[in-house]
Amino acid sequence: MPFDFNYKTIDDVKADLDSLGITLPLSDNFAVLAKPFDVKGDKIHFKNAVAIHPMEGFDSEPDGAPSDLTTRRYRRFAESDAGLYWFEAVAISHESRSNARQLWINRGNVDKYKHLVDEIHSLTGGAPIICQLTHSGRFSRPENKPAPIISYHNPVLNKPFNIPADHPVVTDEYLDSLVDQYVEAARLAAEAGFDGVDIKACHRYLMSELLSAYTREGRYGGSYENRTRLYRDVITAVKAAVGDKLAVATRLGVHDGIGYPYGFGDDKDDLTKFDPTEAVQLIDDIHKLGVNLINMTMGTPYYNPHVNRPYCKGGYEPPEHPLVGVKRMIDGAALLQKRFPDITFIGTGYTFLRHLAPYLAAGAVESGMVSAAGFGRMAFAYEGFAKDVISGDMKPNKCCVTCGKCTELMRAYTTTGCPVRDSKLYAPIYKEACMNK
Repeated sequence: MPFDFNYKTIDDVKADLDSLGITLPLSDNFAVLAKPFDVKGDKIHFKNAVAIHPMEGFDSEPDGAPSDLTTRRYRRFAESDAGLYWFEAVAISHESRSNARQLWINRGNVDKYKHLVDEIHSLTGGAPIICQLTHSGRFSRPENKPAPIISYHNPVLNKPFNIPADHPVVTDEYLDSLVDQYVEAARLAAEAGFDGVDIKACHRYLMSELLSAYTREGRYGGSYENRTRLYRDVITAVKAAVGDKLAVATRLGVHDGIGYPYGFGDDKDDLTKFDPTEAVQLIDDIHKLGVNLINMTMGTPYYNPHVNRPYCKGGYEPPEHPLVGVKRMIDGAALLQKRFPDITFIGTGYTFLRHLAPYLAAGAVESGMVSAAGFGRMAFAYEGFAKDVISGDMKPNKCCVTCGKCTELMRAYTTTGCPVRDSKLYAPIYKEACMNK
């Protein structure tokens, strides 16, 4: 049976934690969330310690430009008054899109991005906006038909996504060519007025998959140096091209939860455990290359969504209590933040506590376990949420209910939002795409 969520007060959460024998940092010192701070080494200023994660809406124009619906979402996000806006995944090429309506920045539409970025800056008083650059890899579907671009054969992920054993693996030459594509996309992001770019390496998209390419041969597989080569090369090249204009950041998946040798950051004996050895080495390497802002995450929403967004109800019954998953992410971020105090880490995992999330966000920030608390699903559901997180007064009837319907929309390759809290727009879309099959 799915886990019930009947927490009314923070004491209910504490009781559940006690029954599980685990702890989380909880505090009612919400004032710590209102404090501004700067990212060391970059011209990025957080006006508070609440950030919006990159949340894909799959509502672009056919050419990848933001549509009216895209603009609507970002106006809603802007009303939240968050400290930083991590703009959703923007493809670096047509073939690297995971959906026919995924955003894709190119020379023909950069002015439309600039118009949207200028509007967000105006609405938020200049809050920083990070553009997430991505290549979807094995999840590429530019025409809404599977067109996987894989870096190696992974039996854990090949089977559920029907990738045959003879499907071609991308060549080293193809991977070499991506450096210039990332640089061009970063230049366009700078032209559009973004404050930073994210070299996305999480959730098993191409850059993330390469980090675990233990079984791949050639320059991009096997050794740590090879598996991280493209990631480091892209960061180096983007930093050289636009580092004087933009911060170069990353959303990094530090633990896949798939199992060695197919998952990055996975304990060799227990796939549910985070082994930080290579993540620490990698973060040290990219920090030396000039990365000072990291949005930390785990898991993959395509295979084990309970890892990166613990839930009560979803596509399958989670194999662990959701608070166990929350703890894994909170503790993972804390380990890394302690190891790299000069890096700004944005944590995740707070939404599961719904209206009690401010206690966890405040506790994590107050105790130095993370620099800022990031929210994804909550931003879809709760218009103006950041203000209420900071005040510690979130309204239960406005919160994300962790039902997974936004993910169902994403998997149906249609426009994505919250059918529960933003029901006038998204409930009919959900009914058509997910219920009338």
